[in-house]
Amino acid sequence: MRKRRELGQSSDIAFLLIIFFLLLSGVTASHSLDLNTSNSSILVGEAQEHLELTLKQDETVLFQDRVLNNAELTPFLNQKPHLTLSIEAATDWQTVVSFLSLLEQYPLSSLSLELLP
Repeated sequence: MRKRRELGQSSDIAFLLIIFFLLLSGVTASHSLDLNTSNSSILVGEAQEHLELTLKQDETVLFQDRVLNNAELTPFLNQKPHLTLSIEAATDWQTVVSFLSLLEQYPLSSLSLELLP
């Protein structure tokens, strides 16, 4: 009778499993969105609009404590403003991505994102 061969030492298998899970933990999905602004060069002394908007968790956009819809945003965003977008921390990630996709159609000079508590 032949002796059965073990497939591998249990320490070898444990070591390989540890390496496998370490490699898996390093793999992450990218949650980025490419946002191309038309012309981001700013001339010195050029008067630029500075627009501050707040994106709330219920998908509303505030401008100076006033709720704006997309049609009301258009005149502000067509002036090539410097936009500062403050986002409430509890806002859904998909809401933020949808709003940034909407902003892509406007000629913004610059875009700053801020996370509110």
